[in-house]
Amino acid sequence: MWEAEVGNASWIVRKTLKAKQYLQAAGLQEQDLMQMDTFSINKIYMQLRGSFPKVPWRKVVCNNYGSAKWIFILRLIICGRILTRDRLVKWGITKDTSCPLCNTGVESVEHLFFSCVISANIWSRILAWQGIKRITGSWCQELAWALQSYKGNSATAEVYRMCLAGTTYYIWQERNARVFQKKQRSVDSIVKQIVQDVHCRGIVSAKLNRKLDSMNFYP
Repeated sequence: MWEAEVGNASWIVRKTLKAKQYLQAAGLQEQDLMQMDTFSINKIYMQLRGSFPKVPWRKVVCNNYGSAKWIFILRLIICGRILTRDRLVKWGITKDTSCPLCNTGVESVEHLFFSCVISANIWSRILAWQGIKRITGSWCQELAWALQSYKGNSATAEVYRMCLAGTTYYIWQERNARVFQKKQRSVDSIVKQIVQDVHCRGIVSAKLNRKLDSMNFYP
């Protein structure tokens, strides 16, 4: 019984000292606590965490109904962390810089999304399926367009963001299939896969479902 009480007291002391360390890290002293009428754990957490500026592309990534694996690849691309061959060459992993899709340009983020003729064809058809009539630009241009024109919460904007995530994912998947498995699919089959998956993902939202019902199932 005595040992249990000593153990409990020791645990309380450790927790108290640890809490004091957190409060000091947040810039608070004992007298500050004594003068408080109310105590907010959220405010303490925010002081400990610090302030971070919001990235401009947060809505493209965070407000996206796409699959988690789509969002993961999209974020890597936006942050320039995707392992394209131009990066692998710098690390000495490979000497081949050619794009696995078109076999002509140097594979980089800018080339693969969407300067490559294959990926540009895929994205232009996805744009046309959404009723968007414009020429496909480079990755920086497409991202800027998404941030400017499709940052709202309308069904059209949400479908666009989902299409962007799905398209980048399947282009990257096709790239890897050609590199590691020596397999390749046609543009038609890739586009149909993207459209089908976007339709399936849209079921989770009544608003998106209504929007997608008004669009062709196949582009």
